[in-house]
Amino acid sequence: MPRGSSRRSGVLLLHGDVKTTTAWLRQGVVPSYVVPLAGWTAVVPGGPSQAGSPYDDAVRVLLARRVPSRMRAAIGFFRLDDRGVIVVHPRGWRALPRWLVWERGDGVSGLPGLPLARPGDMAMAAGVVPESVRSLREILTERTSVLDDVLADLMGALALPGERLLSGQVKDAEGAALVEPTTKAVERFSRVTKEDKEIRTELEQL
Repeated sequence: MPRGSSRRSGVLLLHGDVKTTTAWLRQGVVPSYVVPLAGWTAVVPGGPSQAGSPYDDAVRVLLARRVPSRMRAAIGFFRLDDRGVIVVHPRGWRALPRWLVWERGDGVSGLPGLPLARPGDMAMAAGVVPESVRSLREILTERTSVLDDVLADLMGALALPGERLLSGQVKDAEGAALVEPTTKAVERFSRVTKEDKEIRTELEQL
């Protein structure tokens, strides 16, 4: 599918206040909206990535970005054309992100070489009761569902706010503010990624 007709959107929910989240985004390369929500701070891509190829896809770059321990647990719901990708950033200093992919007709899969996010991981990150795991499994095992409905239903089952942000409806959200990366952060990212094959490999998996 040509880039111009692609459907890519998403929301990342963090356990960090607006000030901390804003500072974190300024040190990245993706202009993003910060939206205060009940118990969470949401981040929604708000413009093209300011990095060069292959890091010019704002949604993929935000999806792949590591979340600092002080802002976890965190959980993100993203649409990459016909695939839904959920990323879970567990609490813990050394905890690694976990990933889950859902595609209509195929159902659940993971990303090669990366830890799989299980329903229990999602429930723990969201802070909901273990009983919600059953609902999550039922949503994920229904292979004929519409992708947008799957992502919205998962957020609902996890009692997470910000469902309408999934489709990019953010400008009118209460308290939403666009945060731009600093020039120094973009330049630093460009220098580092010239030689960092790990970051490139992770992005190519998405």
